[in-house]
Amino acid sequence: MITASCRSRSCTPRLAIRCTADAAPGHADGAHGLVIEGALPPGLRARGGSTWLVLVLAGPDAALPPEAPDAVLLARAGSGRDVAALGARLAVHEAERGWLDGSVRILAEIADAAGVLDARSFAGASPRLAGLGLDEAALAAGLGAEAAGETVDRARALVRLAAAAAGVTAFATAGPDGIERALARARREGFGLLIERASGAAL
Repeated sequence: MITASCRSRSCTPRLAIRCTADAAPGHADGAHGLVIEGALPPGLRARGGSTWLVLVLAGPDAALPPEAPDAVLLARAGSGRDVAALGARLAVHEAERGWLDGSVRILAEIADAAGVLDARSFAGASPRLAGLGLDEAALAAGLGAEAAGETVDRARALVRLAAAAAGVTAFATAGPDGIERALARARREGFGLLIERASGAAL
């Protein structure tokens, strides 16, 4: 199961590691999932056991993977329309590759103010949508604000509410430092998934 709802403070969010493709084999153990930037390394699924695999896509029109991941992370998702467009492309891709229909889920990551203000549009965008999150570092950079400031905190709360309205898991991101604090905060705020950016992963 890629994501998990977190409806109480006793729920511990699942942890995924975001890393580059060449570093992925080293992270296959010790996390619930890997969020991979780049092509899926050959044989990683066999070595990863129960670890689920998520590939980062730069946009809804990005090239789709030749090997089946458990999900794709749609970076810089602007609205539910982006998710709907990607979902339609995935349906065709699955049919062409002989994959099970609907097997590849979507995690949508908002990264700018427009996406935050249109967060309600993700509800009902696609049955593939499994999670909704916020790239806090990208939002802060775009606003010229502090990543730990009030503006980003409010955006994080709005995205959390939008995920609840859509009936999907809310996910948060964190750097490799302070991961325990990030997990504790995610648990308090009802996030079901925390994605840790490993050293070398894109911001």
